Amino acid sequence: MSEHQFSGRFTFEELTKEETPLRILQSTMHEMGSNGLTNLTTKNISQRANLSTGIIHHYFDTKDNLVYAAYVYLVKDLHQCSLEVGRTENDPKKRLLAMIRMNFSATHISQEARNIWPQFWAHAAYDARIERLLRAYYSRCHSNLTYNFRQLISDPQNAKMAANMLLASIHGVWFFHRFNAIPSEPEQAIAMLVAQLESLLATYQEH
Repeated sequence: MSEHQFSGRFTFEELTKEETPLRILQSTMHEMGSNGLTNLTTKNISQRANLSTGIIHHYFDTKDNLVYAAYVYLVKDLHQCSLEVGRTENDPKKRLLAMIRMNFSATHISQEARNIWPQFWAHAAYDARIERLLRAYYSRCHSNLTYNFRQLISDPQNAKMAANMLLASIHGVWFFHRFNAIPSEPEQAIAMLVAQLESLLATYQEH
């Protein structure tokens, strides 16, 4: 995802390979998770990172870029996890199970991420750049799910439908777990989604 540019000088990959911009990004995520977008300021981020606002502007230029970088960080983590699953696991069903689990990893149910993800979804409704990022994320997720279902379900349309339903279920269960504490534990949420996967396979493999 090297198209993500900051200050016209840095790509996201370059930023996250250096200690200082990574510290800024982590401080931004802590601030977003604790105080939300409304109360997010470059000054607060600089205080948390123990860096000057000038250094922050050097790397990210604007507060909007800092927020965008936080969203990219979460998306890229899931993307990297998907790539690792593809490299290390040959069984398509096990890959699907791993893709369910990665959404409930420590990174994505952390105190910061559990508040940033809902902000990401809401922010995409009125910011074109963030909407493009979210659409790209969903497209990639759907493509990966469809690829694996296609190896388990003979009919291509049924495989695509199963991918649609599992993707919707993953985010629906994540959201319900976040705001309703039902299921109360991540493992319970994962178990619900595993049951959904089994149901989808039982339904579509029969046809």
